[in-house]
Amino acid sequence: MNFEEFTDAVLAEIQNKADGAFKVLIKNVTKNNGIKLTGITAEAEVCNVAPCVYLDNYYEEYGNGGMKLSEAVDEIYRLLKKHLDDAQSINISGFLDWETVKGSIYAKIVNAGQNKELLERTPYRLFLDMAVVYYVVIGGFAAEGTGTILIRNEHMEMWGQNEGDLYHAAISNMRSDGEPCFDSMETVIKNIILEATGFWKDREQQSDMGMYVLTNRHKFFGASEILDKNTLHSIADKIGDGFIVLPSSVHEVIILPPQNEKEYGKLAEMVQEVNRTQVSVEEQLSDHVYVYCGNENSLKVVA
Repeated sequence: MNFEEFTDAVLAEIQNKADGAFKVLIKNVTKNNGIKLTGITAEAEVCNVAPCVYLDNYYEEYGNGGMKLSEAVDEIYRLLKKHLDDAQSINISGFLDWETVKGSIYAKIVNAGQNKELLERTPYRLFLDMAVVYYVVIGGFAAEGTGTILIRNEHMEMWGQNEGDLYHAAISNMRSDGEPCFDSMETVIKNIILEATGFWKDREQQSDMGMYVLTNRHKFFGASEILDKNTLHSIADKIGDGFIVLPSSVHEVIILPPQNEKEYGKLAEMVQEVNRTQVSVEEQLSDHVYVYCGNENSLKVVA
C-alpha cells in the first residue's frame, strides 16, 4: 500500500468512526525548512479550531511493520477527538482584533534560504542568514503542546499593521513573558536527567564544559532570544566579548566563550554534522557560526 492509498484508507475509516460527529479532510502542509506533510483535519460545528494529525510517521510505522492500519486509525481518531475536546475551550474570536491579539504575538527565527516559499506568504525581516517570522499563541503555552497560528500577509493586512508593528509586539512579549534561560550545559544535562529519572548524583569534581544553552522559559522557539540586544550584552558581561553562538535548533542556541579564530571552521563543521545526524530537518536553524561584537552590540557570521 503506497502513501496515497494509506491516506485514503485512513480517511475512510475515520469518517466511518466519526459517524457525522465531525467532518474530516486531507490537508497538505508546508512546514519549516520546506518539509511537506500530509494530515487529517477534523472540523466540528461546536469548535472554531480545526486540529490536524499528520500521517507521515504513521505510514512509516505501518510500512516497517510496527503498526497495523487499524491501530493507526484508532490512534489518529483518538487524537482528533482529544484535540477537538480540548479546542472547545479555546476562543479565537480575538484573533480578528489587533488590540486583543497583539499580546499573544511572538517571533521565531528560521533559515532564510530553506524557507523561500514560506517567506513569500508571511511578513518577515532578515536577520543575518536567517529570517524572523511571527506566530500567535492560542490558549497559552502548555507543556503538553502549544497551539500556534503562523502570521501570514493576509493576517497583517486584516489588522492594518506592518511588519515593524509585529516585530515590536513580539520583542515586547518575549520580555514581558519572562527572562531568558541561560544555563551551563552541565545544568541542562542535570535537569534532563532529573526530569527523566528523579535522581542525580553530584560528582566530587564538577567539570566545566564551557558551554551554555540560551532559550526562553518555555523552551519553545527559544533561539529567538538572540534577537534581544540586552540579552546579548548581558551574556558578554558574563563570559566575554566575542562569545560564539552555535545554532542548535529553532528552540535554542549554544553559547561558547570567545575562541581563537582558527577554531571557527571546525565549529562550523561540527554544527553541520550535528544538523545532519542529530536534529530533525524541521527544527534545523543554520549551518553557520556567529560571533558577538560588543562595540556594535550585534552578531555576525564568521564561518
